[in-house]
Amino acid sequence: MRLKSSIFLWVSLATIIPLTALIFAITAYSERLHHKNVESEIQTTIKNIISELEFRQNYVNKIVLSLATSPAIKNFYPVLQAAAESDLHANYFEEVDKLNRFLAGFQHSVPGLDTVRVLDIDGNTLVKIRFGKHLPALFESMEDFPFAEEELVENEFLSWMRQLKPYQVSYAQLPLSQRDYAQGQELSLLNSIVPIANDTNEVIGFLTARTLGNQMDNILETNSFRNNSQIIIAELNPDNLLRNGMILYSDHRHIKFSIPSSADNKVFSTIPDNLWQLMLKKRFGIAQDNATNQNYFFQEFYPYKNQLISWMIILQLDESVFNEPFQRIRFGLFAFAFVALVISLLLANLGAKHIAEPISRFSQMLTHYADGEQFTIQQANINATELKELNRSFNYLVRTLELTEQERDRAQNMMLQNAKLASIGEMAAGIGHEINNPLNNILSYCKLIERSIREDDKETRDDINGLRNETLRASRIVKGILNFARQVPPEYILFNVREWIEETLLLIEPEATKHAVQTSLVNCPTLEIEGDYQQLQQVLLNLLMNAIQASQPHQIVEITADKLNDNQLMVIVSDQGTGLKQDEQEKIFDPFFTTKKIGEGSGLGLSISLGIVQYHHGQLKLENNTQGGVDAILLLPIKHSKNDA
Repeated sequence: MRLKSSIFLWVSLATIIPLTALIFAITAYSERLHHKNVESEIQTTIKNIISELEFRQNYVNKIVLSLATSPAIKNFYPVLQAAAESDLHANYFEEVDKLNRFLAGFQHSVPGLDTVRVLDIDGNTLVKIRFGKHLPALFESMEDFPFAEEELVENEFLSWMRQLKPYQVSYAQLPLSQRDYAQGQELSLLNSIVPIANDTNEVIGFLTARTLGNQMDNILETNSFRNNSQIIIAELNPDNLLRNGMILYSDHRHIKFSIPSSADNKVFSTIPDNLWQLMLKKRFGIAQDNATNQNYFFQEFYPYKNQLISWMIILQLDESVFNEPFQRIRFGLFAFAFVALVISLLLANLGAKHIAEPISRFSQMLTHYADGEQFTIQQANINATELKELNRSFNYLVRTLELTEQERDRAQNMMLQNAKLASIGEMAAGIGHEINNPLNNILSYCKLIERSIREDDKETRDDINGLRNETLRASRIVKGILNFARQVPPEYILFNVREWIEETLLLIEPEATKHAVQTSLVNCPTLEIEGDYQQLQQVLLNLLMNAIQASQPHQIVEITADKLNDNQLMVIVSDQGTGLKQDEQEKIFDPFFTTKKIGEGSGLGLSISLGIVQYHHGQLKLENNTQGGVDAILLLPIKHSKNDA
């Protein structure tokens, strides 16, 4: 079956199923995405609530602690100290009156505190301020001390208070606070308790404060999520079964932080027990009630520092919140699928016609290319952008394959060169060590023979000097062999390129003068590179030496340096000699190969230079130039990469 007929048949038979699947996939995906967005929004709301509640608690802590360390409380120390010693301070009533006025004014200027008490070490209330008004001392103790309210008779609670650290905020349900409200009602927020100590750090009394809770209510009301959701906050208090699970706040049940409520308002009566047990186990996450289609997002929060009491923040949301937006979407998608089906059937025939014919022609072109012919598409009637892009991509593939093949050939040549240098280097090292010892013996014998001949025997002395000179020349050749074999890794330092070239030109100047050749630095950038200064100077000296020896008298050897890119330096040493022959270019870097006269070179200079440059991850090339001579091109990285080490 031809492609044109296949496309038409496939589109006709297969459009309904994919479109139907697409409808459900898009709807399901969108619904999941919406579900995740709602979940993320709810979690963000809970985090914001916790953040603001925590900020409010920290604010109350700072207020209460600053109140406990205020000058007015410190001035009250003598009264507390006297009470701790079971004595009545001489100015008891005056000091109590001063502190009453201060605390009443403090409550007016810093709203949010319900009741503030100052207790002695026995838990008796000496000062009590409630709603900005102080209560006079109406009660007397067994020692006839005047108190602002009845004595604290719970010895266990008093013993717990005495163990608290001075000037650290702790929290508890103060028994005295329960007397402020009707019997059976519990306060949502615990009292802040700060032990007060004298100069010897001995606890002599307590400052207690209770917040109103209306700020907490405002925080929760401003962070409400949706109209059909509700926020529940329950207290987790394993040490107090009466308060464990008590609802502190519920907007639907009208339970507020600012209103005392019954301890019987437990979270178990609002949330199924299995879900509540899951919340206690996970402490963070989502619980779903399939029976009522309710979702509970919950997170535990520790409002009281250094205590095990925590709050479970719960946001209850109906499942309809997630599904409601998608009823109309499904209807619209079904309508769209029907219209798309009709349109796709009409366009199937037209699309097949415009796609099948160009693909057939392109298939023929690929066959011709596989047979070795050039691959091109030149038909002007091809309008499909994808087919044009396919043609360009295939041409790019051909060019890339050709370049890759060339790079592979160069890499193979480099590997062969490195293998050749390595094998010759191993051999040269062995030969060099073996020859060096006899040469040293010959030099020693030359000294002994020279001492034994007569001073007037000039002919013999000349022979001995000739022998010594030839021995020294052989020693220099051996040294070059050992240097070639050693291939010492470079020691990288940062140095200036211009100073490096100029110093090398000074070193080579005697050799240039000897051959009546001039050297000229044509161009050099102002920059620094990383490399082994001595090794690279040896490379440049070898290149300059070869250029000078290849030049005729009065010719010029030029040095040009330039920055190719951000991390590559190019140095070119150009001479005006006779250039390199084809067979010489292939062997120029081989050890012991030289174009110089016998005795003028060992043939190791370029081999050693190539090894140094390769250790620096650079390149060294020799090419004939337009002046008839040779350009020695040295490419070096400017910055040394640690990966190259």
